[in-house]
Amino acid sequence: MGKYITPGECNIGYLVREKRRGLKVTQKQLAEAVGCTFQQIQKYESGRSKLSVQMFLKICSYLRTNPSYFFGGLLLSENNGDAVGNSNAEARLLSILRSVESEKVRAKIVELVEAVVSSTGELS
Repeated sequence: MGKYITPGECNIGYLVREKRRGLKVTQKQLAEAVGCTFQQIQKYESGRSKLSVQMFLKICSYLRTNPSYFFGGLLLSENNGDAVGNSNAEARLLSILRSVESEKVRAKIVELVEAVVSSTGELS
């Protein structure tokens, strides 16, 4: 396994940062809880360093988040089934949508996005 970081791994780091911030947890607090430095947390969140499965599970546990939360923004490519990360805009939208507790509000957000995209003629 090489050191190359895939787009999907960068997306997971981005979602870790969004979840951490949403819980008002600092990088230092997270680092102390999982046994690393805040600089290492910065590297995970920015996609400059790979997360081991063990560290990923520690982070999920501390953030009280099911690991599957971080994989909702990944798609399978049609060519070979490799995980491909969505764009930052998609990750942000998904993060916002997941943070909304009301199903009615979530449905309204989806309707709004569909209406905006439809009005531009870009909805397939």
